[in-house]
Amino acid sequence: MSASPHKLRLTLGLGFLAFIIAGSLLLLAWLRQREREESNHLFQALAQADAEFVRRMNLPRSGKLAQDLEQLLGMQIEFRAAGTAPANTEDRLTIRLDEKHDMIFSRKPVVSSLSLRDPATLNAFIAFWLISGLVGWLLVRERLKRAQSERLAMLGRVATSLAHDIKNPLASIQLHAQLMTPQNEEDAQAIKLIENESEVIAGLVNQWLHLANPLPPKLTKLDLTDCIHGVARNIEAQARHAGVEVEINLPSPIWIMGDSQRLAQAVRNLMINAIQAMPRGGTLGISGHSTSSWFELRFADAGTGFSELALAQGTELFFTEKEGGMGVGLNIVSSVITAHGGSLKLQNDPKGGAVIIVLLPLLPA
Repeated sequence: MSASPHKLRLTLGLGFLAFIIAGSLLLLAWLRQREREESNHLFQALAQADAEFVRRMNLPRSGKLAQDLEQLLGMQIEFRAAGTAPANTEDRLTIRLDEKHDMIFSRKPVVSSLSLRDPATLNAFIAFWLISGLVGWLLVRERLKRAQSERLAMLGRVATSLAHDIKNPLASIQLHAQLMTPQNEEDAQAIKLIENESEVIAGLVNQWLHLANPLPPKLTKLDLTDCIHGVARNIEAQARHAGVEVEINLPSPIWIMGDSQRLAQAVRNLMINAIQAMPRGGTLGISGHSTSSWFELRFADAGTGFSELALAQGTELFFTEKEGGMGVGLNIVSSVITAHGGSLKLQNDPKGGAVIIVLLPLLPA
């Protein structure tokens, strides 16, 4: 009789262990499948976007272009006569460019990065094992949570990888464009186009990096005035090319607790938006003053100002009235300022132009 409870405990223990093993294997397989699906979706999206770019810009279907795109995107690219391309597979995609050409994208087979050696993956399994021993229905919720975490983690890894792969050749393109001396008007327009498109790409990379990985700011003591002057120096060439003069009238130092990289990104977004709002040139005035324990920072341009809809929804994600805009710039600025305990306000100057007011907490004197 005394063996019965022990045997029952052993049976229940073995049954629970079998459930944990089976559930763990199923969870790992599901995560790998989701990882593969996300990877395939990203591969197809990048291929479609790149093919659309080649089609829209009417670029030559040459081997040189294919090599350049391979270095930029990290995948093998080939142009072939229409109808001669091999069939599509998981790691190869054929897109029809026009009646004469197909564009073929190939990548290396996807290898799963999931492993119990990965802390995030290991923590998820530990949570699954503990929760499944208490309440069975929590397993479903944990799986959904894990799937979301994996998608966000993958987006962060992809964005970081793309940023590294894009920024290096992009910096080289920008440098060579600045060093080139135009021989005629056509050359000048081509160089201007290269510089403008390079800035657009750099901005998009930074925007998506923030959206993919919105980590809390790393707060350190910094001088806000010094941060703003640094950003102004970095975009000096772009402002000069647009005929915009940046006038900074700020006291120094303005001591705050902030993340220098995130604040610089926010300030750069505001400056670039102001420059783009003045296509015929003008003045961007940056001023401010202290109010008790806060500092009020003002960015004022000489453009057409905000519309009523932009004043109400300008900081919402994907809201834009700019042709070709993505609607993430002001949203990122707002999120950065909010993460620093501050606030952002959009308004129009009665004399003309847009005004953006940033309120940030000062360090105690």
